[in-house]
Amino acid sequence: MPLVSVVIPVFNGAPFVAKAVASVRAQTVKDVEILVVDDGSTDGTQEVLRRLERTDGIAWFQRDHGGPARSRNDGIQAAKGEFIALLDCDDIWLPDKLEAQLVVLRARPRVGVVHTDYEVVYEDGTVEERVRARHSREPLVRAFAGGHTALPSTLLIRKSVLDKVGALDPELYGSEDSDLTIRLYRATEFECVDRVLVRKLQRGHGYRERAFDVSTHRQKVLNSRERFLLRLEQIRPLTREQRTALDREWANYYLLCGGFAEQLGNLSEARRCYTNAVRKAPFRFRAYSRLLRTFV
Repeated sequence: MPLVSVVIPVFNGAPFVAKAVASVRAQTVKDVEILVVDDGSTDGTQEVLRRLERTDGIAWFQRDHGGPARSRNDGIQAAKGEFIALLDCDDIWLPDKLEAQLVVLRARPRVGVVHTDYEVVYEDGTVEERVRARHSREPLVRAFAGGHTALPSTLLIRKSVLDKVGALDPELYGSEDSDLTIRLYRATEFECVDRVLVRKLQRGHGYRERAFDVSTHRQKVLNSRERFLLRLEQIRPLTREQRTALDREWANYYLLCGGFAEQLGNLSEARRCYTNAVRKAPFRFRAYSRLLRTFV
């Protein structure tokens, strides 16, 4: 049985997935299986995966397009390892990523999730941002997950813990990562390796090049975000910090909804959304300026 199962979802990632696989094979930990789930790609990804099956020993599956959460779930269901690692097809790991995480997990049995710092890079290798994951300033993460910005490609999770919290929710299109992080945080201890061990590619591609029109995608993401925030509303009791963070996220949601309504020419709906944003976060200037814009 492999020690680590690496699950890689891919949608139209033909130019990138080989680099992701190579970064797994370059790990100092070799007892690894690689499971790639193709989510209905239309760019020749399948040919790349056939080649990687021969050269790198990956196992891969093909599914109709259903989004990254469903693809990750399919890979996790097929996984045989004691630990599960997630890796997006356009991200890469540094060679000692798994080794550094396994040291923590073996030393501390109560820890169920280990993640790492990461950097966001452009295609030419220029670093856009270095993220110190343990010290996140993002309000929702800080309030509900102890300040841990757990980028999916940084995660190494005990399979037993993942079985306990359940699969990613495919209905949370675009919010499934945050939902999983919060559920994991409520079920187990987190630890972070304070070194950059993952490089995340910053560009528009993959799941952002949808197989459907932009309006449909945007509405799907907004509906998903609303379901996610309503789910957080069910947590009782909410601390003051959590209430503030959740209200801020609601304001962000209403700002997005208002912007979408403006683009469609529906100014009355945009005003309603911006008014709701003001109610949720009355000290944010952006909501007032956008509300005023709908009257001008």
